[in-house]
Amino acid sequence: MDFNAPSERDFHILSKKIEDVTKCHLGINSLKRLVGHINYENHSFRPGTLNIIAQYLGYPSWTNMMFDLEEGSSGFHNIEEELNITDLNEGQVVEVSYLPNRRLQFVYIGNSNMEVLESENSHLQEGDLCQINSLLPEYPLIISKVVRDGQDMGSYTAARIGGLQKIKILK
Repeated sequence: MDFNAPSERDFHILSKKIEDVTKCHLGINSLKRLVGHINYENHSFRPGTLNIIAQYLGYPSWTNMMFDLEEGSSGFHNIEEELNITDLNEGQVVEVSYLPNRRLQFVYIGNSNMEVLESENSHLQEGDLCQINSLLPEYPLIISKVVRDGQDMGSYTAARIGGLQKIKILK
């Protein structure tokens, strides 16, 4: 898409791509306003529109995206709510939940590896071995490697929209 001279077709393609990723529709005129193709002075965008754009760009919300852009998404810093998996002791159990109605329990087995103990409404199954670096509220669950019955299933991302709602160490 040439943002200097986008065609009507370009906006339709972008709208479709955004909907494919976010499962939310963003209108052609909203996209035109976002790139300055339609004058939108003295108006603000709806929070829902901004959240769809942020989700398309890989963030759980516009607020999270703005935080990363303002604070810088690179650098060394600790986020207070972040649970670094390597801070757990072997045998500790962690429960996470996310929308819609998903719940997982993991047990830490060492070296950033967790085993799924319980799985409700998730593609993960009991016994799956998952390599996880950290868990952070309102961010997606990013698993760099899933091993099921000895077979490498690849990486897995859950809670793409809205992120993790609850993270709790049970024992």
